[in-house]
Amino acid sequence: MAESQAPSARPLLWSEALRAFVCMAPMLVASAMGKTSYLVPMGQGAFFFSALFLPARLRGRLLMGSIIVAFGLGFYLIGGNVVTRPWVAILFTFFVAINLSFLSGWQIEDWKLGGALALTFVMIYTAGLNTGSPADASAKFLALAAVTAWSVAISMLPFWTPIEPPEGEALGVGDTVEQGVRMGLGMSLALFVSYLLGFFSFGWAPSAVGHIVRFNEKVTHMRAWARFLGTIGGAILALLTLVLFPNLTVLIYASVVFASLNGLFKARRIGQIPFFYTATIILLYSAFDIDSGPRIAVQRVAYNTVGIVIGLLVVLYPFPDMMRRLRGGTPSG
Repeated sequence: MAESQAPSARPLLWSEALRAFVCMAPMLVASAMGKTSYLVPMGQGAFFFSALFLPARLRGRLLMGSIIVAFGLGFYLIGGNVVTRPWVAILFTFFVAINLSFLSGWQIEDWKLGGALALTFVMIYTAGLNTGSPADASAKFLALAAVTAWSVAISMLPFWTPIEPPEGEALGVGDTVEQGVRMGLGMSLALFVSYLLGFFSFGWAPSAVGHIVRFNEKVTHMRAWARFLGTIGGAILALLTLVLFPNLTVLIYASVVFASLNGLFKARRIGQIPFFYTATIILLYSAFDIDSGPRIAVQRVAYNTVGIVIGLLVVLYPFPDMMRRLRGGTPSG
């Protein structure tokens, strides 16, 4: 896919839409059987993997999938085990972010796997925080691992159309450390605010920071706006679905449709903001209590907004001036 194409001119990815649907199929089967206890982790695991780009070579897909299943899913258990100890969780979040910053620049041969893996690990770690306790994280882990492994196996089929990963920013060691410190401070501060204000879902604010903070200030600005607008739009879409179809079975199928649409529009601008992502996650979290859906949608917007503001603060001010002072430069302004 040519990166020089305007987003509106890029093709619809029917192969990715179908792959997302097949990845989400175990959740549909569980729902049809009345097994609703693990719908959220099943939906999360399938959606997280279906949202990733697909390397052209099968061994690239296998490497990406094996890293996520064998290593990345450990971040889910970490998040679930530290969330009940606020200061441990805050400190751990800082070091997680620094390490993910280094991972973001990693590639092997011509596979630019690092950026996608780092972003996925952010989602997995904050999903672990959202479980709220070690017991819940442990109980849901096998369902998450099973559906992720299913998604990896399905994605190995050779007929899926491969998707080239986006070009990442090449950074030196010093800039990578600075990016990681910015992200770590932002995610830790967002988590601290979440605890301080009693956020129900602790992971959403730090997740927003992890998604938008980059070394390049312009890129951070663009990602912040994309996150903000995508979250609001996705929340409105979820609210409309909840109001029009207040039925568990319909909502589960709607979440699968939104995940498939995310794959269909993956190359276009609407697929590059968390529009369908937000709608899918809100419907999954509403599965246990449909009446709570509108409240969850409002919380999603509020908590993401907190994370976005904090993410911009650590990138735009005062962190750049602090780093310039450390390097012996002249502060801006």
